Amino acid sequence: MQSPEQIAATIEKTFNRIHLENMQGIPILNPAIEVQAVGFQYYQDRVLGVIITPWLMNVVILPAEDEDWSGMELGHKQPQKFPSKTYKFMINHIEGIGSCQTHSLYSPMRDFACHEQALKMAQDFLDTLMTEKEPTEEEKVDDELLGRVLRGEETPDTQLKAEENISRRNLCFGFGQKA
Repeated sequence: MQSPEQIAATIEKTFNRIHLENMQGIPILNPAIEVQAVGFQYYQDRVLGVIITPWLMNVVILPAEDEDWSGMELGHKQPQKFPSKTYKFMINHIEGIGSCQTHSLYSPMRDFACHEQALKMAQDFLDTLMTEKEPTEEEKVDDELLGRVLRGEETPDTQLKAEENISRRNLCFGFGQKA
């Protein structure tokens, strides 16, 4: 079993190779930014951390030793719950790393004046990610439930709540009361 530090070194080496072999001359590169793996650690038996590159900054999660993500659909978004909130991660397969899930923090990286600024943002995000907080009203929205409602699928819980709200509203306006 590799340590988070060893995994971080592999990820950094892989993204340095991608930078040198595939990204040269692409205008979105920020020349002030270097490739660096930041804060890789265990969380719920998985290794996660942030990769900073001249073109993007992503949170990366690797499967636990007993997990096989090879059958997951590439590009599919998977919710991952953290103490701060739930984030959606895209299923990826990166040569040199294998199956992983990524969440984009920044892309492109043009807003960073220097590498130290990007490094601080990555560290701050990881600190925030692991800090418990109450979800805002916007964060409480269940995307899956919202999708079912928008598609007109059966949603008994929301139907019941909607009927309760209509009944309460009718009582407030005097509808449904016997004279």
